[in-house]
Amino acid sequence: MKKLLFFLSVALGTSLFAQNLYFDAYKDILKAKRLLNTDKTKADRLFVEAYGYLKQVVNSSIDENKPSSNAFKLLGEMYLNGWGVDKDMQKAKQLLCAAKNLGNTQAKRLIEKSNIQCGEINYKELKQ
Repeated sequence: MKKLLFFLSVALGTSLFAQNLYFDAYKDILKAKRLLNTDKTKADRLFVEAYGYLKQVVNSSIDENKPSSNAFKLLGEMYLNGWGVDKDMQKAKQLLCAAKNLGNTQAKRLIEKSNIQCGEINYKELKQ
């Protein structure tokens, strides 16, 4: 029984940690988008920080076999727009298509808007 309780507390702690990182990244991206026209340097710092958070969330969600459609979508959008990372359409496509396949409607809209064609997704290849 003690082993089960320990396992559950570790599992929940990991999920909550990833969830907190995702929300921190989301908040940073929102702030950065507002600052793009007024303080590009600060916006870039926030995007880089968000990228670090999202990278951890994406990797841990893949490792746990519970891919995060929201993290894939945000990271794909960052690659699509070159926010905090070099613009990379191939990575953007892979991440956005993965998010779409997991049911993310915002990713579906971005894919349609950007005329991206999705193929088969291998989640292990999406690790950052």
